[in-house]
Amino acid sequence: MTVRNRLRNKLIRLIQKLSTDKLTEVNGILDKIEHQFKSKENTLKLAGSWSDIDGDLFSDLTDKLHSHRTSDRDLI
Repeated sequence: MTVRNRLRNKLIRLIQKLSTDKLTEVNGILDKIEHQFKSKENTLKLAGSWSDIDGDLFSDLTDKLHSHRTSDRDLI
């Protein structure tokens, strides 16, 4: 039996022993974990859209960002 199957069987046995209140709590925790994974996945998809950006523009948005912000504040 693989480690994954042993872990799954252990979790099933533990879940079967839980009260309704605890099952509701576990379900809420699993929902939060699933939401976090989806959120990270969506963020990483966005990161891939920067792969074909012009080098000068990328530099302006990253390396030179602080100096640009400082000069913008000086204008106000």
